[in-house]
Amino acid sequence: MYYLSPFIFLLLFFLNSCSQNFQNNGLSEKKIKNFNVEIGKTSKKQLISKYGPPIFENLFNNNTIYYVSHNTSYKTFTKRKTNKLLVFEILLDDKNIVKEFKKFTEKDNLDIVISKNEDNKDFDLSFFWRDIINALRKRNIDD
Repeated sequence: MYYLSPFIFLLLFFLNSCSQNFQNNGLSEKKIKNFNVEIGKTSKKQLISKYGPPIFENLFNNNTIYYVSHNTSYKTFTKRKTNKLLVFEILLDDKNIVKEFKKFTEKDNLDIVISKNEDNKDFDLSFFWRDIINALRKRNIDD
């Protein structure tokens, strides 16, 4: 009888770690099915009132907003697996009216362009190490 309670605890722990967990982030399934955008008619204010604030706005282009729905699953001690990913990219004109609408899935994730700007500078490793050494020196002085 003494060994029965630890055995039950370990059995429950093992069974719980084998169960799959699901997590939804962003827009719900109901909002995804009813996601309706009319080019030239829908405004940013209407989008916010109907679907809430966008997940993020493009920092480099103020006229682009994104709504995302992300469904993942995982088991304890394993990596998360994306089951479903939908990204709605909405481009607005100067009057905050929808100018263009794009829909991406997990298969299209490499096609999403956040910025048209590119950094053409070559990375100099000597500056990297110099910054680390300077940071360590400052830390030693502060201590």
